[in-house]
Amino acid sequence: MFRNQTKFLVIAQIKHRQYCTSLPASAKMAKAIVSDLVQIFQSSVSAVQPDKLIKNTIKYDGTTDQLTIAGDTYNLLNKNVYLVGAGKAVQKMAREVEYLLGDKIKHGIISIPAGSKSDIVINKYVRYSEGAKNNLPDKCAEATAIKIKKLASSLTANDLLLVLISGGGSALMPLPKEPITLDEKTDLVRKLAYAGADIVELNTVRKRLSELKGGQLAIRAQPADVVTLILSDIVGDPLNLIASGPTVENTDNPGTAIDIIKKFSLFDQLPLSVKTVLNESNELVEFPRSKVKNHIIGSNTISIREAMTEAEKLGYLPIDLSNQVAGNIIDVAKGYAKLAEVFCEVIAGTLHKAEFKATIESLNIPGISTQFIDNDEVMSCLKSKDICLVLGGEITVEVKGSGKGGRNQQLSLEFSNILHRVKEKFRDFDVYLLSAGTDGIDGPTDAAGAIGYLDLVSDSKDEDIDVNDHLDNSDSYNFYKKFREGDLHVITGHTNTNVMDIHLLVIKRKK
Repeated sequence: MFRNQTKFLVIAQIKHRQYCTSLPASAKMAKAIVSDLVQIFQSSVSAVQPDKLIKNTIKYDGTTDQLTIAGDTYNLLNKNVYLVGAGKAVQKMAREVEYLLGDKIKHGIISIPAGSKSDIVINKYVRYSEGAKNNLPDKCAEATAIKIKKLASSLTANDLLLVLISGGGSALMPLPKEPITLDEKTDLVRKLAYAGADIVELNTVRKRLSELKGGQLAIRAQPADVVTLILSDIVGDPLNLIASGPTVENTDNPGTAIDIIKKFSLFDQLPLSVKTVLNESNELVEFPRSKVKNHIIGSNTISIREAMTEAEKLGYLPIDLSNQVAGNIIDVAKGYAKLAEVFCEVIAGTLHKAEFKATIESLNIPGISTQFIDNDEVMSCLKSKDICLVLGGEITVEVKGSGKGGRNQQLSLEFSNILHRVKEKFRDFDVYLLSAGTDGIDGPTDAAGAIGYLDLVSDSKDEDIDVNDHLDNSDSYNFYKKFREGDLHVITGHTNTNVMDIHLLVIKRKK
């Protein structure tokens, strides 16, 4: 069981009991669907627990001092091992490395989210420092980044630096180039995010303004060997963008960051310090390619695979559609609503195979696959089994108003609102969407995500809660907190992992 699994199950069981009592007897099936969705999501998170992934990647033979990492062997007989890391998942990664290597680790500095620190002490030379409250860079995280920079800069050719990186690493290892202050850099990134910049654009700007990102950590660690183990939290697993690529060669054109800032009409607002750094010409420092290895050990693909397995165990026909979902939240919600509609038409026998395939391919859902349509067994099962469509990725939301929420809660609410407008198309079906972050934290809230469904809007009116008011104010968190007394909130706490978001779309024929 992972650290928060017991907590997760207790919360889930309580919510399910509340849900059962707060709905009429005719809606018992709804309670079962919610229970299934939570169980499938929990399994997807369990599959990418960092300790499990580290065990699969690192082997150490103490009798020969041979360390094997992802198939590469390192002789530690005359080497010192140092450990640094930053991200939402690195605490459990680091703990497992400590168990495996013991006192071979001479010193370590691990930057982890505020409120997530464990009391377990394995190696007294490894320090865990909290920071980045609400996933925002802060002085605590900056102080830890300074210590990481100092450690890396002290290494020699007889040292091996193990670097652990996961989502959240950018916020947990913030060290702006002088003379930029942390507040100035954070303010720019916040404005870009609010304006709708995607993760690629945000991290490109971060790299340009940072002392450790964009390969700078690996460069500072020379002449040591550097091995980085990564949990990917970005669509497509681009090494240079995960936590802004602290050990990955930065091949960005220096002018790209300026172009991104201008795209969102923010350049003229920049303080002089930021403009100064942006306009500096980069020193030509050769990246030590032969001394640096980067390995992705966990990703959304693994999480989706486990969700598929669990959904099948629960009796659903699972269909893996995409692990590359990205884009604006409204576009994705519309795409998912249309996806549900065409699946219902196929089940009802009103849409033929060729039209089905063409319609899905036309949807605005990145990476969507139609391979399953060519599988006769799957197509046959569509009409006899309940369906669980599994997707993953990370979408963006443009914040409006002063409400509280996150992209996953907003997606589930937006999806429900769109379905409500065309609900006559779903008379014979129940349609549910769980959207949740595998890290357990959706935006600056204590929720991982939420569940939306076909009748949510009409049911919320019975409680005098206006869905549109909450959508217009980016206040999805408070909607789900009030509605059904929070029954459809997915709350896990920090899961100590992060491989983007999981979207589960269940389509069930009414009995």
